[in-house]
Amino acid sequence: MSVATLSPAASTASFAPASETFARAHGRVCQRANTKWSPAKVLRTAMADSDRFVVQLDYVDSKGKRTRRTISPIRFGAADRFLGLCLCREEPRQFHLSRCSNFQLLDADDVIMPVEMVELD
Repeated sequence: MSVATLSPAASTASFAPASETFARAHGRVCQRANTKWSPAKVLRTAMADSDRFVVQLDYVDSKGKRTRRTISPIRFGAADRFLGLCLCREEPRQFHLSRCSNFQLLDADDVIMPVEMVELD
């Protein structure tokens, strides 16, 4: 099943330079999903099929430090948060949705742990 044909019920790494992931460089980014889907739908898709997808996003921590991270989302917590396995830190982390941006659905086969955490500032 391709990302473009996922039903509504299933949805509601890099050794490349910081500006480009391995997956993007090799055409493995799910372009249709990434241009038309909401962040929640991208996360739900990755949660529903964690063997196939991971999510890359930009995150601002509580101290204002901006980083690009690759995560495997696990579940939504409170209305404004989700739990995910940070593939950069190799441990579970809680992410505030309001601090996340630039969600990209990536093919999990293209991600090798540990993934470099890229500082954006």
